[in-house]
Amino acid sequence: MLAAEKLNSRIVNKQVFGDHQDLDSTKPEDGISHVKIDAPNIGNIPGVIEHWKKDLEIRKKHILFLKKRSLLQRVSEWIHQQVIDFPDATGEELYRLHPSKAAKTAFHALKRNPTDMMARLELVSIIGKSGRDFPIEVFRLLFLQATVATLLGELDLAGLKVVLWTQDTYFSKLFYKCKTEAESLKGKLDVGTGKNIYNLQSNLMYRRISDLHRNMYIIKHYQDHSKLAKRNTAAFVGTLSIEELSNYIVQENRDPEKTKALFQNAARIILLMRCMPLLHEETMQYVEKLRKIDPHEPLLNLLLAKIKMSKLVFAVGQYDGGDHRSQVVQNIRDEFNHTYHEYGIAVRKVGTAPKLAIDYTILMEYANLVHYFYRVAADMLGIVLPSDWLSMAFQKARSALNMIADEEKTFALQNDLLNDMVDAGLME
Repeated sequence: MLAAEKLNSRIVNKQVFGDHQDLDSTKPEDGISHVKIDAPNIGNIPGVIEHWKKDLEIRKKHILFLKKRSLLQRVSEWIHQQVIDFPDATGEELYRLHPSKAAKTAFHALKRNPTDMMARLELVSIIGKSGRDFPIEVFRLLFLQATVATLLGELDLAGLKVVLWTQDTYFSKLFYKCKTEAESLKGKLDVGTGKNIYNLQSNLMYRRISDLHRNMYIIKHYQDHSKLAKRNTAAFVGTLSIEELSNYIVQENRDPEKTKALFQNAARIILLMRCMPLLHEETMQYVEKLRKIDPHEPLLNLLLAKIKMSKLVFAVGQYDGGDHRSQVVQNIRDEFNHTYHEYGIAVRKVGTAPKLAIDYTILMEYANLVHYFYRVAADMLGIVLPSDWLSMAFQKARSALNMIADEEKTFALQNDLLNDMVDAGLME
C-alpha cells in the first residue's frame, strides 16, 4: 500500500514512526509537571541522555523512510500535491534557522539523499559557525543532528570533530545557563529573602541551587571527556563504516596488513566515540564486527574495557555530583563488574610473557582499575568490599604489574596498591 493512500496531507503516520518533538520535555520524578529538557532544573542529565537516544532513533527512522521511498511513491506525492512532514530528515529544520547560499546547497543535497552524512554535517557546521546568538534549544538540535548523521555513513575525522564540537558547545551553553540561574537565586537569598531555614520559599531555592550545582558538576564531567576525545582526533586518519567491516568479514582470503589497518582505524574510532555518551551503542557495533574478524585479538577486550570504563567514570561522576540514589550506586557496581570482566579476559590473553606495547597497556590499566574502584568504594560510597575478593583482586593486580619490566613506570601504582591493602586490613 502506498503511503499516500494512508494519509491525505501527510505521508507518514507519526503515531507509528514517532515524533521527536514529543521528546522536547520530560517528567520530573515527582510527576507534578513537565519541564523542558534544556531547563537547568532537569536534575538528571544521564537520564536525559537516554531521552535523547530515543530522539535519535526517531530521527533515524524518518531519514531511512524518506531514503526508501520508491519512484512510484514520489510521483504519487507530486500528483496529489502531498508533502513530506519530516523537516528533521530533509534538513529543513536546520536550513530555516539560517538561510544562505551555502546552506541551501547542503539542504538540497539532503532532500535528494537524506542519508548523505557529509551534507548534514556541512549544514550543521554552517549554522553553528554563523555567529548568530541562537537559543540553547538550537545548539541541542545541532548536537542531535550531527550525532544522527554519524549513525548513517562512514565515520571520518572531520565528521567526528563536528559531533565533538556540537557536544562541547551544547554542554557549555547548558553549563552557563545553570551557573547563571544559580547565581541569580543565591543573590536573592543573600539580600535576606529567606534567611529563616523554615521558610518554604527559601528552602525551595536552596534545593534548586543544589540541583543546579549538581548539573554543573556532571556537565563538567562530560566536558572533560570531550577534551580527551579532542586530543585523540589527531591520531585518526581515513574513513571506516560498519558496512566496510561487514564486507570484510565474508572475505575468504584476508590480507594481514588490511586486517591490521582495519583494527587500527576501528580502535581509533572507538576511542573517540567512547567520549560521546550518545554513541556508546554505536561503538559496540564496531567491536562486534572486529570480533568476527579475529576473536582472539587482545585489542578487542581492551577496547570493550575502555568503553565500560567510560561508563563507570560517568556513573561515578553522577554520584560524586550529588545523585546518591541506590540506582546510581548499583549502576556503579554493575559497570565495574563489566569493566573488570573485560580487563580480566584481556590479561589472560596476554599470558605470562607480555611482548607488545598493547600487552603492557592492558596490564597497567587492569591494575589501575582495581586501585580506582577500591578508592571509589571506600572513600566515596562507603562500601566494605568482601576481604577474600579484595585479596584476590589486589594479588592479581600486583602480579600484572610484576610482569612489566619497567619498575619506574609501575612503582607509583604498586605503592598505591600496597597502601590500599593496608587500608583494607589485608596487610600491616
